[in-house]
Amino acid sequence: MATSYLTLKAPSEHYRQIIVMRSMVIFTLAITASLASRFGMAHLPLTPILVALLLLTVANGLSILRLRHPKSVTATELTAQLFIDIIAVAAIAYFTGGATNPFLSYLLVPVCIAAATLPSKHAWAVSAVGIILYGLLLRWYVPLQWLAPPGGGHAHHTSGPNWHVLGMWLNFALSAILISFFVVRMASAVRVQQDELNRRREEDLRDEQLLAVATQAAGTAHELGTPLSTMKVLLADLRQDAQARTAFGDDLDELYRQVNHCADILTSLRARSDLSRLHEPAALPAREYCRTLLDHWQLLRPESRSEIHISDTLTEQQVRFHATIEQAIINVLNNAADASPDHLSINVSSNADHLVWQVNDRGEGLPEAALRALGKTFFSSKPDGMGLGLFLTHASIQRFGGTVTLAPRPEGGTTTTIKLPLDA
Repeated sequence: MATSYLTLKAPSEHYRQIIVMRSMVIFTLAITASLASRFGMAHLPLTPILVALLLLTVANGLSILRLRHPKSVTATELTAQLFIDIIAVAAIAYFTGGATNPFLSYLLVPVCIAAATLPSKHAWAVSAVGIILYGLLLRWYVPLQWLAPPGGGHAHHTSGPNWHVLGMWLNFALSAILISFFVVRMASAVRVQQDELNRRREEDLRDEQLLAVATQAAGTAHELGTPLSTMKVLLADLRQDAQARTAFGDDLDELYRQVNHCADILTSLRARSDLSRLHEPAALPAREYCRTLLDHWQLLRPESRSEIHISDTLTEQQVRFHATIEQAIINVLNNAADASPDHLSINVSSNADHLVWQVNDRGEGLPEAALRALGKTFFSSKPDGMGLGLFLTHASIQRFGGTVTLAPRPEGGTTTTIKLPLDA
């Protein structure tokens, strides 16, 4: 099962824990070797043991310095740390009885850590190195008399194998393989589940923001009704006044049209809030739907110069879109028109079971902060913008299985691509 490298904790935290564990191992081995030598419990070769512990301490110190570097810790670095532990323990075991040394079972600890925190290929690499070094210590090591098997002699000096020690190695190999196989899979499943939970938390937060916006919009729409009615009455009176008509005739007509348009928007908003229309939208010919939407947008933005191409493949296809999808697409078109009012390219086509809108503008492009904030929070690159457009667009389209992507154009500007299932 292939999964991405997702850890429940930051890799630097794993790195830090490995350093702490190694420090404990160094301290434990140093105290054990010191006591065993002082009280004559075993004739240990202290010099190579102390050299190995000293090198391990130096590696620990360098690892601590690495943590101070701001660069992120990689899976390869974690794997290298575990290799250091395995090689150091195997080197000490070589001078203290090889595979007959019970401390050699510590090699299973790096294997477990690798299985729980590293990608599959790194975990298997750690497991393989541990098994190979353990196997080599069955044959090559410096024997200790007090660790020799009963009956005298040493495993590598007798004619037959030491089945007890060989069995220990087989048990280690089997345990390492099972851990690398099953624990890697279980850890990967937990990571994927955690990633899914994080994604759902982000969606819940986004939905809470949308609910807050919707509540405010409903209240605002209700409050706008009265002043708009008053403005319509006053403008109607002014249009009838001969003196005002002479001085501001064209301006009054334009204001009257705009106020009527605002009133129509509120009426349309109330109509779209009907639950039966929201949850059971009617199926429409795809080309007709796109043409109607673009005609409506061009009425809203008559100053925008745009090249529009609607693919002929949409003639025989139908779409069933939630009412909020239309406003989301209009938001994208408005953003592109704001960025590049003199030249806009709009291409509408189909791809398998998806409707694809591609909007190209020649504006200054979006900053990196806007790309990172897409669909996650309110963001606006305009001085007087509220940051709702991109957020609401992304939320509406993603809710019905679509995607919104923004990419810089080589010649300047931004390409916004919307992909929507034909039945959204």
